[in-house]
Amino acid sequence: MSPLRPSLHHIRVVCSCPRLLASSALLDRVRAAPSDVDKILVSVKPSIISQLSAETLDTWTRVCTDIYTRVPTRDLCLTLGDASNVPVNEEVSLSEDGSSSDSKDQGHPHPGSLYSHVVLGGTFDRLHPGHKVLLSTAVLRCDTRLTVGVTSPALLSRKTLPELIQPVEDRMRGVESFLSQVRPDIERNVVMIDDPFGPAITLPEIQCIVASLETEAGCVKINEKRREAGLSQLDIELIDLAEDTDRQLSIEEEKISSSSGRIRLLGTRLRPALRPWDPEAGPYIIGLTGGSASGKSSVARRLEHLGWGCVDCDKMGHLAYSPGQEAHAKVVKEFGQGVLASDGNIDRRALGAIVFSDKERLTALNNIVWPEISRLALARAEELWRSGLKVIVLDAAVLLEAGWEAECHEVWVCVVPRSEAVKRIVERDKKTEEEAGRRLDSQKSNEERVRVASTVISSLWDPAITREQVERAVTRLNKELGLSDTQ
Repeated sequence: MSPLRPSLHHIRVVCSCPRLLASSALLDRVRAAPSDVDKILVSVKPSIISQLSAETLDTWTRVCTDIYTRVPTRDLCLTLGDASNVPVNEEVSLSEDGSSSDSKDQGHPHPGSLYSHVVLGGTFDRLHPGHKVLLSTAVLRCDTRLTVGVTSPALLSRKTLPELIQPVEDRMRGVESFLSQVRPDIERNVVMIDDPFGPAITLPEIQCIVASLETEAGCVKINEKRREAGLSQLDIELIDLAEDTDRQLSIEEEKISSSSGRIRLLGTRLRPALRPWDPEAGPYIIGLTGGSASGKSSVARRLEHLGWGCVDCDKMGHLAYSPGQEAHAKVVKEFGQGVLASDGNIDRRALGAIVFSDKERLTALNNIVWPEISRLALARAEELWRSGLKVIVLDAAVLLEAGWEAECHEVWVCVVPRSEAVKRIVERDKKTEEEAGRRLDSQKSNEERVRVASTVISSLWDPAITREQVERAVTRLNKELGLSDTQ
């Protein structure tokens, strides 16, 4: 049996000079920590809390910012309290003689203020260094209680790639876990908020709000609301979000953000395969799906261009209605001779007039046609596999509705925001916005599809960005399966 994977690497720093803590001596230790650990915990002896005062508050805030933003690729936690109960993996001593700080001397800091109750809010999707700086700034100023508002799904629709945002319960747990390690001695009140203001406008005992510079207007609005309610004004502590030094695509934001983090998830593996693959028994099947105007068809063509086989299930649907196919006879038997055209083919317009205003009749049709499409698609996938292709894509808009994911090894989903999909449908199909909206409403949502997706692709931006996502995903999966890029 292989050894258990270590979950925490604890670096204790003996240091009584705040500005030395962000020195290369420590940061190099953090970067060199074993790559297989889940989290790196840095503690200070004597503890930061024991060294904290109004005079050193500003300095310690800068130290936290430096440490988190200069090692952005490691899951790091700088605890402010005593971590003597956590086993130490390595210890480093920093002194004026032994190490020099890389941080610029910013002169004498201005005395800060300490509060009994501080509040802040945010999405807190997959905690990144910017979140950690924000939360650390708050707990440094708080000696009794910290309230954190975590935005509910109702407030996320305008976010970039909202379907990739973690469930609110997971985000709240992430905040609670981080705070419990950073400052276990204070009371933590982590709550979900359904409006932009949350408890900041209802709790009279709050004294200070911590936020980013970009949200200063919201803080001012909160104080207006408090004034209207007869509550005391909050001191506003603003921090400037750090520049993102790990940008990978031009569409990512210049400063550290969750939006950029979600963009980086595109084309990566989000979930394991649905079932194991036997290369000798058949192809590795990917179910590719997405809503109307999601760019699914162009992604399918790109996958085919990169050497994978592709089965267009819409074409299989047309074939299923052809005379001589089992589904053809069943449709005529179920819906009558009135659905036949003069040439013996199914008149899909006449059939549509019957089923699309009657859910029971539509279900009856789907129960006839979907199994036949699946049979034809899998037969075509088998043909492509026997021709030498190892990975086959089922391009299917109704993949999940029809239950065809059961035949797949994994599901890939294409997404664009609803507003973009409406715009594309109007331009491409000459529909009104209302008609486009009704079409989208009749389909599964992006969120429903993404819940089962192993990989997500978005065609929202320039086609070159989509191609980069697709190529990244293909290269990754080929490597996972032990295939060459050309199969």
